[in-house]
Parts: sequence; structure tokens; C-alpha cells
Amino acid sequence: MRTALAMYRAAPLSFVVVALVSTLPYELLLAGSQIAYGTPATSVRVLLRDAISLVPQLLLGQLSVAATAVIVMQMLNGKSAHAGSALELVGERFWQLAAVVVVTSVGIVLGFFALLIPGLYLVVVWLFAPIVSVTEDRALRSSMERSAGLAKGPFWWILGSYLAIQITIALSALLITELISIPLNPIGGTLGTVIRGVGAFVALTAVAPVANAGVALLYIDRRVRED
Repeated sequence: MRTALAMYRAAPLSFVVVALVSTLPYELLLAGSQIAYGTPATSVRVLLRDAISLVPQLLLGQLSVAATAVIVMQMLNGKSAHAGSALELVGERFWQLAAVVVVTSVGIVLGFFALLIPGLYLVVVWLFAPIVSVTEDRALRSSMERSAGLAKGPFWWILGSYLAIQITIALSALLITELISIPLNPIGGTLGTVIRGVGAFVALTAVAPVANAGVALLYIDRRVRED
């Protein structure tokens, strides 16, 4: 986390540009659904809304993680961070990345439906597959096998590190969102929804690069030790 934060501070614009690929469409979709349909009245509708918004977020989020990994590798190799070249590389290998994201996401969801433990196991085993598909230019099966090989040894270390990153970032985003939203709570209607959506977007975009870089550094650590 310290290294991820230091890299973020060294090249904030590049990290933020890459993060916007996932955070901007997600918040636009969420705010648009709230303006069009209002806040869901039941927990089932809330779950349905979140599930619908999760579909594009899965793909775009992994796209941002893969592009961030390219930026991190640029910086570790002594080069300047360049969001354009990172996104260009992801674009060149988009379809193999999309295939990896779809297959691994379905497998993980089924694992969680079956039992919690298989789902957690698959999260770790396939955590690096999207990054591998881009940085190592591997196809679907090869990316999944490579990711499983990288995660084979320190399973609990990877799981603990990943959960620590996600929990820390989620709490940070929640705190920033609340600090922005509290003064705006009296504002209602469409304007209030838009303003609070902007606050959530700013908070998510501010912290997402650290989470993306953290996962990228986990991958690079395992790759260096393995190879």
C-alpha cells in the first residue's frame, strides 16, 4: 500500500486517467438509474440495480487494473508513467482480456453461490488472470493457468493482502463520500441526486488508483519471485 501510494503521488494524472475508465461510466450509470427510476423501494430492487451496474463495472474495473499494472511496470523500469500507452496496450488485447474477465467472473460467482470457500479460493487463484492477459499477452486458458501458478504458493498472503487493500480503499471512499455529502443532504430532487453522485464519483476516482496499483504490485511481486 505504501508503494502504491508513493507511485500514485509521483504520477497522479496517469493513474487518475486510467481509473476514470471504470469510475466514470459506473457513476453515470448509477446516477442515471436513480434519476430515471428513483431510489429502489425494496432490498430486492436495490440488489437488482447493483447487479445491473456491476456487469459493466467488472469489465471496466479489470481494464483499469490491467492498464494500471502497465503503468506500474513502466515506473519500476525507470520510465515515465504514460496512461495513453497503457490504455493502448489494453485496447490491443481487449478481447482476450474480456474473455478472461467473463469466464473468471462467472466461475467466481458460481463458487460463491455454491459455498463461500470455493468463491474465495477462485478470487485468489484467478486474481492476476486479467493482468496476465495484457502484460504477458496470453490467451484465456494460458492466463488462467499462469494466474493459478502465481497464486499457488502464498495463497493466504495474497488473500489477506487483497482483502486489506479492498477494505482500506472502500472505507476511505466511504469517508470521503460522507464528508462531501453531509453538507448537501438537505438538497433533494434531481439536483441533490446529481450532486451526491458527483461526490461519490470524486471519492471513488481519488482512491481507486491506489487499489489498482496495490493489486498490480501483488502481481509483480509474485511474477518476480516465480520467474
